[in-house]
Amino acid sequence: MGKLCFLRFEGPPRVPSSMLRGRATVRRAVPADIDGLARLQDKRTTFQARFAEGDHCVVAVAGARIVGYEWFCDRPVHHESAWGYDIAIPAGTVYAYDAYIDPAYRNSGVWLRFKAYLSDWMRATGKAAVLTFVEYGNLPSYRTHVRFGFTPSETVVAVKILGLTLFKRAPADRDPVLVRLHSAG
Repeated sequence: MGKLCFLRFEGPPRVPSSMLRGRATVRRAVPADIDGLARLQDKRTTFQARFAEGDHCVVAVAGARIVGYEWFCDRPVHHESAWGYDIAIPAGTVYAYDAYIDPAYRNSGVWLRFKAYLSDWMRATGKAAVLTFVEYGNLPSYRTHVRFGFTPSETVVAVKILGLTLFKRAPADRDPVLVRLHSAG
């Protein structure tokens, strides 16, 4: 059983340049980066499939090593492989997913650099909103997104029973835990 907490951000993210600190730089990834991505997380086949589907990857690089990544999808539907859930991506929206930062580089500004890159990409492609989800219970990620300006939009409960996965969607404002967390900011 799991719970996906979807969050939405209206407009391109705004990251003041004064907040872009740290020693990593961010750039668009290319398929030749798969070895570096796989050194962070052993998901080579998944990364190859995402590039083949046309998803967009951004990497953080320190020295000559990839120290973080985040994926973006702007197709009408993204299939979330962990739960087998199809996520509808509204027109003009980009879906941000599967971000990972090497523990030695967490809290060093890499996540903000990803958002600054996303902002530039959204402006260049005419995107007007960002959709993402955080797994229920990942409070550090949830709080980071809310502090940044993301708003909870819906929850999806996923239950796997005898090889079947059942989903139940609900507006986020019906989840008392999320309401309390969001109001606490």
